[in-house]
Amino acid sequence: MGSHVQSSGFRPEMLRQSWLRSQASGGLDLRTQAPELSREAFSLALDRAGRLRHAARAMMQRAAGLFDGGDAMVLICDPEGVVIEAGGAAPVLRRAERNNLQPGGCWNENSIGTNAIGTALHLRQPVTILQDEHFCPAIRHWACAAVPLRDPADGALLGVVDISGRPGAAFGGAGALATTLGWQIEATLREADHNRHRTLIELALSLPACAAQDARVLLDRFGHRVWASPGLAGTLQASKLSEDALTRLAEQRDGRSDVLAGRLRAALPGADVDLLTSATGEPAGLVLTLPAAGATVRQTDRRPAAPALTAAVSKGQKSEDETLSLGQIAAASPVLAPLCATARKFHDRGIALCLEGAAGTGKTTLARALHAGVSGALRPFVRLDCATLDSDTLRQALNGTAGDAPEGLHLLNRGGTLCLSEPARTPAEAQPMLAQLLERLTRGGSVPVRLIALSTVPLAEAVAQGRLLRELQLRCAGAVIRLPGLAERRGEIGALLGHFARQIAPPPARPLRFSAAALRALCAHDWPGNLWEMRDLVRALDAVPPETTDGPARLVELPDLPARICAAAAPGSSRLHEHEKAAVLAAVAEAQGNLSRAARALGIARSTLYLKLGQYGLRR
Repeated sequence: MGSHVQSSGFRPEMLRQSWLRSQASGGLDLRTQAPELSREAFSLALDRAGRLRHAARAMMQRAAGLFDGGDAMVLICDPEGVVIEAGGAAPVLRRAERNNLQPGGCWNENSIGTNAIGTALHLRQPVTILQDEHFCPAIRHWACAAVPLRDPADGALLGVVDISGRPGAAFGGAGALATTLGWQIEATLREADHNRHRTLIELALSLPACAAQDARVLLDRFGHRVWASPGLAGTLQASKLSEDALTRLAEQRDGRSDVLAGRLRAALPGADVDLLTSATGEPAGLVLTLPAAGATVRQTDRRPAAPALTAAVSKGQKSEDETLSLGQIAAASPVLAPLCATARKFHDRGIALCLEGAAGTGKTTLARALHAGVSGALRPFVRLDCATLDSDTLRQALNGTAGDAPEGLHLLNRGGTLCLSEPARTPAEAQPMLAQLLERLTRGGSVPVRLIALSTVPLAEAVAQGRLLRELQLRCAGAVIRLPGLAERRGEIGALLGHFARQIAPPPARPLRFSAAALRALCAHDWPGNLWEMRDLVRALDAVPPETTDGPARLVELPDLPARICAAAAPGSSRLHEHEKAAVLAAVAEAQGNLSRAARALGIARSTLYLKLGQYGLRR
């Protein structure tokens, strides 16, 4: 390595340091191709790089003609060096398969040694690596030029754009071309941010005006400041918080506006935080309103709680409940996508909606998404556990004035969403008063309250059995939507497992991934506890992690799973056979008939894949 660097005369110190890092990883010089992420890990990587992929899409389409018929290809990689997009002539793409220089391949220095992608990521600067400058002999027939991509909003590293091809005189301008393509992608990101900020400002202008002496800050969904009123600095000083401290508190990389809102509420108890969502239900940002120094605390903030109804509001709300947008739910579940669209239409029109389904099917998550997806997103979401309601508490709510309503319901004076959990479990003596209260809330105010009921049993069935007043059912269920359990959504199980693995072990922790055998058993499982059961299983596996590791993830094998799930994978199980067949056919289709790639994605030998295809009566 030393003599190579000395004779090169080309960036000797940079190459020397990169080769030293590669040697320290051990055994990389024997690799013939970059390691490949599992299907689940790659799916998570694609999700995380969604913004970059969207910005690079137009550039990749324009570059298709540029690289067609040539000896080079263009690649987009994430900050971990994982290839997420590739374009070029078919012969070059086929040649790249031998080294796994294709989507799913991991090209950081720790995985494959000195190369343009990994070294550019490590140095955070453009790098060109030619032939013998690569650490691994197997990839020295490539010449590569990579340029880091940075987020225009804050300069954070988003990944790299890379051009790889045959060495020679024709490759001399690859570095300049990669730089130009990188500028195009960053310009697209900048324009997209500008459009999002414009939408955000339009949403903020629809808010009621704050008091003249109050300060207001508009933040996008990443916590970047879009606008602030002139009096912000003085108001913050009164709150004992500097502008720099507010910036550090606000900025985040996950785009979770609800998490950011909670963080700001905890740091600034007297402030109002309004979440803003776009017309498609996607998080847009939030507005932080800070009362002026010495301002009187709002009456609703000082109101003593009515213990019985406060318990009903909070009981049953799991801390793991996620705030996802309708767009995110629909994108993750082809089964739920049409249900989300239908539910949105009912909720938009103020029709009382009942979401029915077994425990853990996502009723609360969908209810919160519906609330956030309409104008009510700027108003409260109040959840009542009907099983804990009593006639005295409801009578207090019915007889009191709007200003004296107990804690919880008084938040709905300006409208909002009332979410009833299990109306069929309302005590019999309280049901008539609850029906009256619902009528008053949904029809009596100047801003009607939208109503969503969550039920694990069909309300019509509860009426037929005499457990529920028909009047109460009619108030709760102007429309009914049934959410299917995971047993009816088996095609989504792999993606959902990946989602929970990423949620429970966010970066920089290594997420769990599942072997092909484990995934087949999990797809065959009936999941009686639905999403709750899945989340608890992933949490348990994460708490006692498997010893097997592969790249950036921890591999869960079949023996790591509980016995009840392994039983579904017993030999001779027709259900397992069908799911195995579906998994194999999906992998072959995704690999576009390339059986070597399909076998790698499934975690089996190519010869085993041939046998499987023969068992299914399919030609290769």
